Amino acid sequence: MGIANTQLAPPPATRKDLLGLQACAAPLLKGMDVTRQWLADLGFSMSESAPDHWVLTHSTPLPELHFYTAHELELFARHRAHQYARRSFRENRL
Repeated sequence: MGIANTQLAPPPATRKDLLGLQACAAPLLKGMDVTRQWLADLGFSMSESAPDHWVLTHSTPLPELHFYTAHELELFARHRAHQYARRSFRENRL
């Protein structure tokens, strides 16, 4: 069972941490291949524009989400990706 099948409560966001990822600073558990699959299952497209720089989009070219560490990317996949995927799906249906 992957993250795409579970609902985790997202941590609160702050002005310095807009995605709320610092509050859940757990170590990497699954690795990059699993993180990529979780995000693909939710409909995200991911490209690596430079070493340790990933760009995510969902259904449309904008907005782009930029991540600069594998840890940050996995935290997003585990705690915020569901919300972004659901919102993008709703916006595209309107």
